[in-house]
Amino acid sequence: MANQHIPRPGTGVAYFEPPEKRRSDKAPDYQGFITLEMDYAAGEKLKFGIWEKQTQMGYSLLSIKEDNYSKKKALENNQPREVHPRTYGLNKPAPMHRNIRVEDDDVPF
Repeated sequence: MANQHIPRPGTGVAYFEPPEKRRSDKAPDYQGFITLEMDYAAGEKLKFGIWEKQTQMGYSLLSIKEDNYSKKKALENNQPREVHPRTYGLNKPAPMHRNIRVEDDDVPF
């Protein structure tokens, strides 16, 4: 059976192995792979979702998707953020108004 799945980060498949194709009684019912999108540490849980689908040849297939929403959110929250000083926006020069004339008699020229 040809692999019709196009590997993309965070996705994978598991193909059903019919009993007559298994090498032993202890062989798994499904075999496949998942291409991970993120790095995981030893002991960290990898969450994923599974959907049962049919191939064009009529075989059962499990479509797998890495569920890394929570992990991405945690990484995003731990990223340094740009912090503006309290005076941000207060150091702008005062707007120039037209129609205001300043006369200074102390100017030496």
